[in-house]
Amino acid sequence: MEPSGENVFRFNNGAEPEYLDPALMVGQPDGRVAQLLFEGLTAMDYATLQAQPGVAERWEISPDQLTYTFHLRKNAVWSDGRPLTARDFVYSWTRVLDPKTASRYASHLYHLVNGEEFNQGLVKDSSQLGLRALDDYTLEVRLRESVPYFLFLTSFFTLYPVPAHVVEKFGMHWTDPAHIVGNGPFLLAGHRSHARFEFMRNPRYWNRDKVRLERVIAYSVDYNYTSANMYEAGMVDWLPGSFPAEYVPHLRRFRDFHTNAFLAVYYYSFNVTHPPLDNPLVRRALSLAVDRRALTDELLRGGQIPGANFVPTDFPSYHSPPAPPYDPAEAARLLAKAGYPNGKGFPRLEILFNTLESHRKIAEAIQQMWAKNLNIQVSLRNEEWASYLKSLTNLDYDIARQGWIADYPDPTTFTDLMESTNGNNHTGWKNPEYDRLLATARQEADPARRMEILQRSEALLIEQAPVLPLYTYASNWLLKPYVRGFRPNSLDQYPLNEVWIEKQWERDGQPQERAGD
Repeated sequence: MEPSGENVFRFNNGAEPEYLDPALMVGQPDGRVAQLLFEGLTAMDYATLQAQPGVAERWEISPDQLTYTFHLRKNAVWSDGRPLTARDFVYSWTRVLDPKTASRYASHLYHLVNGEEFNQGLVKDSSQLGLRALDDYTLEVRLRESVPYFLFLTSFFTLYPVPAHVVEKFGMHWTDPAHIVGNGPFLLAGHRSHARFEFMRNPRYWNRDKVRLERVIAYSVDYNYTSANMYEAGMVDWLPGSFPAEYVPHLRRFRDFHTNAFLAVYYYSFNVTHPPLDNPLVRRALSLAVDRRALTDELLRGGQIPGANFVPTDFPSYHSPPAPPYDPAEAARLLAKAGYPNGKGFPRLEILFNTLESHRKIAEAIQQMWAKNLNIQVSLRNEEWASYLKSLTNLDYDIARQGWIADYPDPTTFTDLMESTNGNNHTGWKNPEYDRLLATARQEADPARRMEILQRSEALLIEQAPVLPLYTYASNWLLKPYVRGFRPNSLDQYPLNEVWIEKQWERDGQPQERAGD
């Protein structure tokens, strides 16, 4: 399929995005769309992991690293032409923290003075937040503690600005295609529910001369066999995400196939409010009874790295504590100690996963491992993305497949996830000692000591086992050879405002084999 002369980029985004509102976004499908429609104070160079100017053209940081002063560029405007000011950021960040918004990422703004207290309802007056517009184009942010990765956070979608004049007028419908206003490199041009989103270049974007794509089409197909066939047929130019395991050896032969490790963990979460999963002995037994290497090397075969640690290993200066290896005998012993010798009397539990063939295959493999090693039976439950997210949020599950990609290059992007007050902690697990360790780490100024405290928090997580980490992701993707501007990186982020199509290439729909293959 050949677009008529336009610089058009087409990709499969997987599941339909749950939200277009940055305050409510969580999943990767949401995040890819967010980068098209909005832009934060900074824009991250994902190859170097350094903050670059975004809406803010420059900034100063106080010597104690507690006060950030951002100077906004005057040519950054909303897509409807209205000025984008510091007051828009005050409104947007306050809205994220407002308990009525129920943002699952509100904790990213707990670093602000009174941010957590405002979100928890302990402080009612938003003027008490460490957030102030000094004038139309100067934003002052005051932090309760030094945050080494704060500039990176300002490029994350939760901290994107939203247009107060549109949100207040249309309420929850402000992101409808007829109403939505953004400040990013693209505009929403059309949407067919559960099929595709179409975007066009934003003529009012401040850096529009550097945006080379005219249109972007994002398909919403969460079946990996179908999406692979779409790529082979030339319907999409980029295919991120999972492939059927049996496809991978074949795909590796082609120049189109790319793979790189990135900071993300695939894991199962336990709903600890459902007995017997309230017992750490049971959770540890279930973890020890899973052969992770068999999952990655025999079932998935996509370069994933097996491991029982929740924090991936590639963070600078951080070393994960040792995690116990596959040990069926110890798993059976712990289950017996918990009161279920040889699985006797153990209730039938259920594994929840969202629609994807690889998720089903992993669930089936673990189902068999637990039957073999512990003599227990579990059922499988498949739900579409939106229903699955609702089940997670409502703790309407026993055991659930989850994945987490680093939001910023610091181990707290994983450790904070299991804090009692974190909106993305969908386990029901609350541990005062774990929370205390994280709070202590936030106050620790010495970098080495801070990493030691985070290591202790992860050791406690391994001991209590509210989650069952399975492997660190490998990013496998297909990209047509005429696409330029893609740079592999450890966060698996690919801003499309940097991408273009080399027009002399012809879309023949066929992957190009490597020389000598």
